[in-house]
Amino acid sequence: MLKFSPHFLCLTVLVISIGCQPPSSTRQAPTRQAPTRQAEEGNPTQSDRNNEAIASPPIHSESQYKIPENEIKATQPWKILVVVKDTFNSETEEHGDLYQEQVWQGAVGAGEDFEIEVELLPNTCHTCVEDQIRAIAERLEKGDIDGMAIMVTDSIRVSPAIEKAIARGIPVVAMDTPLNSDKILTFVAFDNVAGGKVMGEWVVKQLGGKGRVLILDGALEQQNAVDRREGFLAGLGTGDITILDTQSAQWSRERAKKITGEWLPQHSDIDAIVASNYAMSIGAREAVEEANRPEIIVTGFDAMPPALKSIEAGAIAATIDQTPARQARLSIQLLLRHLENGETFPPRIIMPDIPLIDRDTIKQSQDEG
Repeated sequence: MLKFSPHFLCLTVLVISIGCQPPSSTRQAPTRQAPTRQAEEGNPTQSDRNNEAIASPPIHSESQYKIPENEIKATQPWKILVVVKDTFNSETEEHGDLYQEQVWQGAVGAGEDFEIEVELLPNTCHTCVEDQIRAIAERLEKGDIDGMAIMVTDSIRVSPAIEKAIARGIPVVAMDTPLNSDKILTFVAFDNVAGGKVMGEWVVKQLGGKGRVLILDGALEQQNAVDRREGFLAGLGTGDITILDTQSAQWSRERAKKITGEWLPQHSDIDAIVASNYAMSIGAREAVEEANRPEIIVTGFDAMPPALKSIEAGAIAATIDQTPARQARLSIQLLLRHLENGETFPPRIIMPDIPLIDRDTIKQSQDEG
């Protein structure tokens, strides 16, 4: 039975109030339009609902889409804009975030294999919403885009900028983080709720069915953070688990370390810390080690190289692999199929696998990678 501390329950009421919105209207299937190069003046309108989660049903409630087995190649010189959440230094060719780097690598490979041009549009930081909106508007002014694959910094506030692109005949596929629009071509998603549940159940098993757990949330204005949290709670709910507290570290390693450092003196009996991404799990582990409390299990989300090294070393106990490169490749293939043949797709396409990586499975994961 899942139990909650009073502090956690107060925060839960707040999160539920912003995260449980009614479903949006039925999605209209896009019609094929010839891409236009015409620019439009003005910046996107900003939504006032800065902290709301996307109004959409859980990903895991929808039927599985059968991903095409055969990929097609381009017959025309299409250009796909790949919009990511974090920075890219063109001089050093370094990305600000390893997850975004894997997304871009998947996009580059897809461009080469599908014989299309892919262009990267980075951002100034992982949660810099207005900067992403501005960058999209400025890039649209230049024209010369046939399709867009995007990882949004905010599920709601970025949608007006994207709908402006769609209105010009530029089809858009959202990746990884939902976009609050029924006008996009589709949303290619890892099932964060199911992934969180898998992790929660794994923690319950490691604790023998009973324990005390802390949760490090991501940025709760992004639906994937809300979904992971929902999944964690569902998985942890399969055992007799007390949730001591939950706080958002905004995907940041440094913030996670600070929050964990504040938690440790407050709670003498902690069995596990569940983090919503790899960076926060590493920050939490650093704080745990500095406090000399190695018995605390720390888990993450994302199979980035630092997380895998931490698992090999026994520092991080487990993580979930979202296969970001595969998400990018599929998103670009779907855009190409729409541009070439006018194909349309269901509102959401879910990646079929939920790999959990721990010390028992890491060698197999590296061999497959």
